[in-house]
Amino acid sequence: MLMDPLSNWKMNRANALRGSNPCFGFLFGAFLLCSMLLLSGCQQVKEQFGRVRPNNPVVGPAPPRLSVEENSKDALGYAQISKDATVASGVLLASHDASGELKQIPDAQIVAMVNGDPILAGDIFGPYTKQMEMMRKQLPAEQFALAQRELLKRDLPDSIERTLLAHALKTTLKQEQIDQLDTILDNAFKEHVARLLVKTKTASARELDLKLQADGTSLEQLRKTFGAQQLAMQYLSTESEVHVQLGRVDLLKFYNENIEKYTHPAQVEWQEIRVSFDQNNGRSGAIEKLNQAVSELQQGKDFAEVAREYSDGATASNGGTWEWTRQGSLADKKIEQMLFKMKKGQVSQVIESPGYFQILKITDRKDAKVTPFEQVQQNIQGEIYKLKKKKKTAQVIEKLKASADIETIFDNDPEIKAAMRDFGKFNK
Repeated sequence: MLMDPLSNWKMNRANALRGSNPCFGFLFGAFLLCSMLLLSGCQQVKEQFGRVRPNNPVVGPAPPRLSVEENSKDALGYAQISKDATVASGVLLASHDASGELKQIPDAQIVAMVNGDPILAGDIFGPYTKQMEMMRKQLPAEQFALAQRELLKRDLPDSIERTLLAHALKTTLKQEQIDQLDTILDNAFKEHVARLLVKTKTASARELDLKLQADGTSLEQLRKTFGAQQLAMQYLSTESEVHVQLGRVDLLKFYNENIEKYTHPAQVEWQEIRVSFDQNNGRSGAIEKLNQAVSELQQGKDFAEVAREYSDGATASNGGTWEWTRQGSLADKKIEQMLFKMKKGQVSQVIESPGYFQILKITDRKDAKVTPFEQVQQNIQGEIYKLKKKKKTAQVIEKLKASADIETIFDNDPEIKAAMRDFGKFNK
């Protein structure tokens, strides 16, 4: 029986974001590929943006403007991947057909409007084309339609955020400035494609596009993401600039208020020999085996070798070794207290706990310490700057959200409607 979409979403949204939703566990390959290919364009766009940046800029993505007719001028063949699409008009709410089944969502359907700017289903589905086609073939129609909605619920908020930033561009820049930014992005992306051709040992952009399509994405999709991502980040970077004048008093105040960050508790590295009752025919059998282990230790045999031979603890195969353990991190406070009282190289007496015997050895230890202020004051200045910038970025996003006119395919459900406006990716 098919789960109710809302109930399914409530259960899976957090897992989907981590990629553990069974419907989307294999969708991230194409998305990660896109993300990796975009990284090298950030600095170039940032540098060129300064040439056209107004006093209070807001920038957003620009679509490719090369046409098929300009092919002869395009040595990379980038124009070949530009496409025209027939777009449905208006946002249609998530709905069912006459039989009561969920309707599948075509790529050309508008799934959200942000201040009058449309977001198409294909904009969300694009990076996962190959995987979505596999799902279409493997799943019943209604389950595939449900999977489409789950993907929209997961990824649409980020797309809404980018579109919102793009809309800000239209309201603060003159047309000639927009055209300049379009040109910068086109040129930056073509140079980016040229580098990708070298990295991928591909002869042309068209050939690269085919390779990307085989992985479920395309240069066209990459170009859209490239423009949206770079300009959205540049906008937020510009709008959330902070100028901080910090003196020693300010830095010292932050240090004292966050002293736990610079406090390092004592740590020990240790080994154990554990002999369990249930794995040795009860307590008497465990005593017999333990006596053999103690006898070999008394004869001078290496603790790790004895642990490998006699211990049945979790680290027995590793010579009973436990890595660095922070004071306060063990559930068994009796054992923890002993560990942090023992000296380096010391072996404990036999300890009996419910269900097993233990012998402990300290192999190394670090005393508790507090990093002096002088060693971290420069880092503190950077931390304060980051916190203030993050706060201001959140204010910029919230201000845009407060005045935004957002309509989505899920507006017939109050809870999901609210979730579609719960974004802030660039501030996380």
